[in-house]
Amino acid sequence: MCLAASDDAPPAHRPPFDFSASLPAFLDSAPDAMVIVGPDGRIQLINRQAQTLFGYSPNELVGAPIEVLVPLRYRRGHPGYREGYASAPLIRPMGTGRDLHALRKDGSEFPAEISLGPIETAGGVFITAAVRDLTERLRLAEESRAARRAIEIADELKASLREREILLQEVHHRVKNNLQVISSLINMQRRKVSDEAARAALVECQTRVQAIGLIHEQLYMYADYARVPFSVYVQGLVANLAEALGTPARVRVELHVEPVALAVDKAIPCGLIVNELVTNAFKHAFPGERAGVISVYLHALDDHRLELAVADDGVGMPAANGGVAGGGRGSLGMQLVHTLVAQLGGTLTKSSGAGTVHTVQFSPEVS
Repeated sequence: MCLAASDDAPPAHRPPFDFSASLPAFLDSAPDAMVIVGPDGRIQLINRQAQTLFGYSPNELVGAPIEVLVPLRYRRGHPGYREGYASAPLIRPMGTGRDLHALRKDGSEFPAEISLGPIETAGGVFITAAVRDLTERLRLAEESRAARRAIEIADELKASLREREILLQEVHHRVKNNLQVISSLINMQRRKVSDEAARAALVECQTRVQAIGLIHEQLYMYADYARVPFSVYVQGLVANLAEALGTPARVRVELHVEPVALAVDKAIPCGLIVNELVTNAFKHAFPGERAGVISVYLHALDDHRLELAVADDGVGMPAANGGVAGGGRGSLGMQLVHTLVAQLGGTLTKSSGAGTVHTVQFSPEVS
């Protein structure tokens, strides 16, 4: 607008040109605040929009220096800008709002866009200034920039997450393959061993490796790299055990596993516990030609914990050693079970009567 001159407004005086009589009546219907400044730098006329925008009445502004509408920090240099415009008056914009501000009567500032236009009269060149408050426009522009940046960040995070998923997928795939190699090596070694006890120990070692490998296979297959669908996992685990141990058809396995997804640090010890207890039942619960059922349970308790149980209707635990043959706490398998239960932060109970039941209760939350 070419806002700036003396900070002290002299008394109002009659303008040399009667704009109130000569300007078109539609000035008050203009969309912008309109301020008309005389050759001496004093305000000659303002429209209603200017009154509203700046908070002045016409009597307060008419005759005042235009610099009253300029923030104090810009006033000293403003007369020079105004005189420069008067020497070559053209219709042109004065600012975009980021580097131009106007001052209201109450002392508040607002970002402004000002369009200047000359009016040549016998009394000199008068300047019309159309003033627009850009506060809302700049706010919307900033929100738009922030929204675009948020979208960019979201896209970057999605790309990063996808890269992480691909990496985790590859890691689980390689771990699974490496465990399969170890399992194959154990199998090759087992074939070269003639001692039955050593062969049985190698088979048990192989099933443990396969139990862990199956976890990574499930993670790779379902593309959820944090949780394992345990019901699906147990089906594969039991099938692998039956094949590795060569269990007869007279022993049947029943699964009563709720569709629970376990975190990896819970799924691996749970899988190994099931592996040890089902192996123990296969080996010792049904001697001779005895037929029977091994049942695996997993369900939620009222206190939000989970209960995992492996039960059989076999010969039960001899009182002499606190467990079925080979199943006392001194056996490697049961030592491993107790260690895994401690890793889960759970509790283990055993009962025997018409068969054997091992029950583990634990929290599914990641520790």
